[in-house]
Amino acid sequence: LSIIKKFSKKNDLLFLDCGCNYGFYSFYVASLNKKNLVIAIEASKKTSKDFLKNLKINLLDNINFQNKAISNLDNQNIQFNESKNDWESSYVHKNFKLEKTTIVESIKIDTLVKHYNLKSYTTIIKLDIEGNEMNAIKGGLEFIKMTSPLIIIEISKYIFNNNFNIEYFRNFLKDCDYSIYDTNKKKITLDNALLKLNQLPDKYKTIGNCYLIKNLSTNLKKFISDE
Repeated sequence: LSIIKKFSKKNDLLFLDCGCNYGFYSFYVASLNKKNLVIAIEASKKTSKDFLKNLKINLLDNINFQNKAISNLDNQNIQFNESKNDWESSYVHKNFKLEKTTIVESIKIDTLVKHYNLKSYTTIIKLDIEGNEMNAIKGGLEFIKMTSPLIIIEISKYIFNNNFNIEYFRNFLKDCDYSIYDTNKKKITLDNALLKLNQLPDKYKTIGNCYLIKNLSTNLKKFISDE
Protein backbone atom coordinates (compact mmCIF):
# COMPACT_ATOMS: atom_id res chain seq x y z
CA LEU A 1 0.00 0.00 0.00
CA SER A 2 2.86 2.40 0.75
CA ILE A 3 4.30 1.85 -2.75
CA ILE A 4 0.92 2.49 -4.37
CA LYS A 5 0.47 5.64 -2.28
CA LYS A 6 3.92 6.88 -3.28
CA PHE A 7 3.12 6.37 -6.97
CA SER A 8 -0.25 8.10 -6.56
CA LYS A 9 1.44 11.19 -5.12
CA LYS A 10 3.61 11.46 -8.25
CA ASN A 11 0.89 11.08 -10.87
CA ASP A 12 -2.70 9.98 -11.46
CA LEU A 13 -2.99 6.19 -11.55
CA LEU A 14 -4.69 3.74 -13.85
CA PHE A 15 -4.93 0.73 -11.56
CA LEU A 16 -5.98 -2.67 -12.88
CA ASP A 17 -7.09 -4.81 -9.96
CA CYS A 18 -7.14 -8.30 -11.45
CA GLY A 19 -8.71 -10.56 -8.86
CA CYS A 20 -10.11 -7.64 -6.86
CA ASN A 21 -12.05 -9.83 -4.40
CA TYR A 22 -14.25 -7.58 -2.23
CA GLY A 23 -12.23 -4.48 -3.16
CA PHE A 24 -9.52 -3.85 -0.59
CA TYR A 25 -6.97 -2.53 -3.11
CA SER A 26 -9.53 -1.01 -5.46
CA PHE A 27 -11.17 1.16 -2.84
CA TYR A 28 -7.83 2.19 -1.37
CA VAL A 29 -6.49 3.39 -4.74
CA ALA A 30 -9.74 5.11 -5.67
CA SER A 31 -9.83 6.94 -2.32
CA LEU A 32 -6.26 8.27 -2.65
CA ASN A 33 -7.14 10.61 -5.50
CA LYS A 34 -10.42 11.22 -7.32
CA LYS A 35 -8.44 11.39 -10.57
CA ASN A 36 -7.11 7.86 -10.08
CA LEU A 37 -9.00 5.39 -12.26
CA VAL A 38 -9.53 1.82 -11.08
CA ILE A 39 -10.58 -1.07 -13.31
CA ALA A 40 -11.60 -3.86 -10.95
CA ILE A 41 -12.12 -7.40 -12.25
CA GLU A 42 -13.42 -10.37 -10.28
CA ALA A 43 -14.42 -13.76 -11.69
CA SER A 44 -16.37 -15.00 -8.68
CA LYS A 45 -20.07 -14.18 -8.96
CA LYS A 46 -20.50 -14.51 -5.20
CA THR A 47 -17.61 -12.17 -4.38
CA SER A 48 -18.69 -9.73 -7.08
CA LYS A 49 -21.93 -9.15 -5.17
CA ASP A 50 -19.88 -8.20 -2.08
CA PHE A 51 -17.76 -5.83 -4.18
CA LEU A 52 -20.81 -4.07 -5.57
CA LYS A 53 -22.29 -3.70 -2.07
CA ASN A 54 -19.02 -2.09 -0.93
CA LEU A 55 -18.99 0.16 -3.98
CA LYS A 56 -22.50 1.37 -3.19
CA ILE A 57 -21.52 2.10 0.42
CA ASN A 58 -18.29 3.96 -0.48
CA LEU A 59 -19.82 6.12 -3.25
CA LEU A 60 -16.69 6.06 -5.40
CA ASP A 61 -17.30 6.96 -9.04
CA ASN A 62 -13.75 6.33 -10.28
CA ILE A 63 -14.07 2.53 -10.20
CA ASN A 64 -15.11 0.50 -13.22
CA PHE A 65 -16.08 -3.02 -12.09
CA GLN A 66 -16.50 -6.11 -14.27
CA ASN A 67 -17.48 -9.64 -13.26
CA LYS A 68 -15.18 -11.40 -15.71
CA ALA A 69 -12.13 -13.66 -15.73
CA ILE A 70 -8.82 -12.15 -16.81
CA SER A 71 -7.14 -14.39 -19.38
CA ASN A 72 -5.39 -14.46 -22.77
CA LEU A 73 -8.61 -14.66 -24.83
CA ASP A 74 -11.80 -12.62 -24.98
CA ASN A 75 -15.38 -13.87 -24.78
CA GLN A 76 -14.61 -17.42 -23.71
CA ASN A 77 -17.04 -19.14 -21.34
CA ILE A 78 -14.85 -20.33 -18.48
CA GLN A 79 -15.83 -22.81 -15.80
CA PHE A 80 -14.87 -21.09 -12.56
CA ASN A 81 -14.39 -22.95 -9.29
CA GLU A 82 -16.00 -21.10 -6.38
CA SER A 83 -14.49 -21.80 -2.95
CA LYS A 84 -16.28 -21.44 0.36
CA ASN A 85 -13.41 -19.03 1.18
CA ASP A 86 -13.76 -16.17 -1.28
CA TRP A 87 -10.02 -15.42 -1.52
CA GLU A 88 -9.03 -18.78 -3.05
CA SER A 89 -11.58 -19.37 -5.84
CA SER A 90 -9.84 -20.20 -9.11
CA TYR A 91 -10.19 -21.01 -12.78
CA VAL A 92 -7.11 -23.26 -12.96
CA HIS A 93 -7.48 -25.44 -9.85
CA LYS A 94 -9.87 -26.51 -7.08
CA ASN A 95 -7.48 -27.27 -4.28
CA PHE A 96 -9.96 -26.04 -1.67
CA LYS A 97 -13.46 -26.72 -0.33
CA LEU A 98 -15.42 -26.38 -3.55
CA GLU A 99 -18.81 -24.75 -3.11
CA LYS A 100 -19.93 -24.70 -6.73
CA THR A 101 -18.83 -24.06 -10.30
CA THR A 102 -20.09 -21.14 -12.35
CA ILE A 103 -19.62 -19.93 -15.92
CA VAL A 104 -17.91 -16.57 -16.39
CA GLU A 105 -16.81 -14.76 -19.53
CA SER A 106 -13.10 -14.12 -20.11
CA ILE A 107 -11.48 -10.83 -21.10
CA LYS A 108 -7.95 -9.66 -21.91
CA ILE A 109 -6.20 -6.78 -20.18
CA ASP A 110 -5.57 -5.27 -23.63
CA THR A 111 -9.32 -5.23 -24.23
CA LEU A 112 -10.09 -3.68 -20.85
CA VAL A 113 -7.90 -0.64 -21.46
CA LYS A 114 -8.35 -0.04 -25.18
CA HIS A 115 -10.73 2.93 -24.77
CA TYR A 116 -8.63 4.81 -22.21
CA ASN A 117 -6.11 7.60 -22.80
CA LEU A 118 -3.15 5.74 -21.31
CA LYS A 119 -0.81 8.73 -21.65
CA SER A 120 -2.66 10.48 -18.84
CA TYR A 121 -1.74 7.90 -16.20
CA THR A 122 0.97 5.98 -14.43
CA THR A 123 -0.17 2.40 -14.85
CA ILE A 124 -0.19 -0.38 -12.24
CA ILE A 125 -1.45 -3.95 -12.60
CA LYS A 126 -2.23 -6.10 -9.57
CA LEU A 127 -2.39 -9.81 -10.41
CA ASP A 128 -3.84 -12.18 -7.83
CA ILE A 129 -5.86 -14.70 -9.81
CA GLU A 130 -4.84 -18.00 -8.26
CA GLY A 131 -2.66 -19.49 -10.98
CA ASN A 132 -3.83 -17.84 -14.20
CA GLU A 133 -1.34 -14.97 -14.02
CA MET A 134 0.70 -16.00 -17.07
CA ASN A 135 -2.40 -16.01 -19.27
CA ALA A 136 -3.24 -12.56 -17.88
CA ILE A 137 0.20 -11.31 -18.94
CA LYS A 138 -0.24 -12.86 -22.40
CA GLY A 139 -3.52 -11.01 -22.77
CA GLY A 140 -1.93 -7.74 -21.70
CA LEU A 141 1.32 -7.68 -23.66
CA GLU A 142 0.29 -4.76 -25.87
CA PHE A 143 -0.61 -2.68 -22.81
CA ILE A 144 2.56 -3.73 -20.98
CA LYS A 145 4.83 -2.88 -23.91
CA MET A 146 3.08 0.46 -24.39
CA THR A 147 3.04 1.72 -20.80
CA SER A 148 5.67 -0.33 -18.87
CA PRO A 149 3.37 -0.69 -15.83
CA LEU A 150 4.42 -1.59 -12.33
CA ILE A 151 3.05 -5.13 -11.86
CA ILE A 152 2.21 -6.47 -8.41
CA ILE A 153 2.01 -10.26 -8.60
CA GLU A 154 1.45 -12.98 -6.04
CA ILE A 155 4.16 -15.61 -6.61
CA SER A 156 2.50 -18.97 -5.95
CA LYS A 157 2.88 -22.68 -6.60
CA TYR A 158 -0.32 -22.53 -8.64
CA ILE A 159 1.47 -20.46 -11.29
CA PHE A 160 4.72 -22.34 -11.46
CA ASN A 161 3.62 -25.94 -11.09
CA ASN A 162 4.49 -26.57 -14.75
CA ASN A 163 7.53 -25.89 -16.89
CA PHE A 164 5.55 -24.06 -19.57
CA ASN A 165 4.63 -21.21 -17.21
CA ILE A 166 8.19 -21.05 -15.87
CA GLU A 167 9.67 -20.71 -19.35
CA TYR A 168 7.02 -18.25 -20.46
CA PHE A 169 7.70 -16.03 -17.46
CA ARG A 170 11.45 -16.28 -17.95
CA ASN A 171 11.06 -15.20 -21.58
CA PHE A 172 8.66 -12.40 -20.62
CA LEU A 173 11.18 -10.93 -18.18
CA LYS A 174 13.87 -11.04 -20.84
CA ASP A 175 11.84 -9.84 -23.83
CA CYS A 176 10.09 -7.00 -21.97
CA ASP A 177 13.22 -6.10 -19.96
CA TYR A 178 11.56 -6.58 -16.56
CA SER A 179 13.02 -7.65 -13.21
CA ILE A 180 11.49 -9.07 -10.02
CA TYR A 181 11.73 -7.18 -6.72
CA ASP A 182 10.62 -8.34 -3.29
CA THR A 183 8.78 -6.17 -0.75
CA ASN A 184 12.14 -5.02 0.66
CA LYS A 185 12.96 -3.49 -2.76
CA LYS A 186 15.61 -6.16 -3.34
CA LYS A 187 15.99 -7.56 -6.85
CA ILE A 188 15.57 -11.33 -6.96
CA THR A 189 15.92 -13.81 -9.80
CA LEU A 190 13.17 -16.11 -11.01
CA ASP A 191 15.28 -19.07 -9.94
CA ASN A 192 15.52 -17.62 -6.44
CA ALA A 193 11.73 -17.16 -6.29
CA LEU A 194 11.20 -20.73 -7.48
CA LEU A 195 13.63 -22.02 -4.86
CA LYS A 196 11.69 -20.21 -2.13
CA LEU A 197 8.46 -21.78 -3.41
CA ASN A 198 9.98 -25.25 -3.44
CA GLN A 199 11.23 -24.83 0.13
CA LEU A 200 7.74 -24.06 1.45
CA PRO A 201 5.94 -26.76 3.46
CA ASP A 202 3.24 -28.46 1.39
CA LYS A 203 0.39 -26.59 3.08
CA TYR A 204 1.80 -23.20 2.03
CA LYS A 205 1.31 -22.17 -1.59
CA THR A 206 2.79 -18.67 -1.92
CA ILE A 207 5.77 -16.52 -0.98
CA GLY A 208 3.55 -13.44 -1.19
CA ASN A 209 3.51 -10.43 -3.45
CA CYS A 210 6.46 -9.32 -5.55
CA TYR A 211 6.91 -6.46 -7.99
CA LEU A 212 7.72 -6.69 -11.68
CA ILE A 213 9.39 -3.49 -12.89
CA LYS A 214 10.92 -2.51 -16.22
CA ASN A 215 14.66 -1.99 -15.95
CA LEU A 216 15.97 1.60 -16.08
CA SER A 217 12.41 2.95 -16.12
CA THR A 218 10.85 5.93 -14.37
CA ASN A 219 8.79 3.48 -12.35
CA LEU A 220 11.95 1.81 -11.08
CA LYS A 221 13.32 5.18 -9.94
CA LYS A 222 10.08 5.89 -8.08
CA PHE A 223 10.06 2.43 -6.57
CA ILE A 224 13.56 2.50 -5.10
CA SER A 225 13.47 6.14 -3.96
CA ASP A 226 12.92 6.99 -0.30
CA GLU A 227 10.68 9.97 -1.07
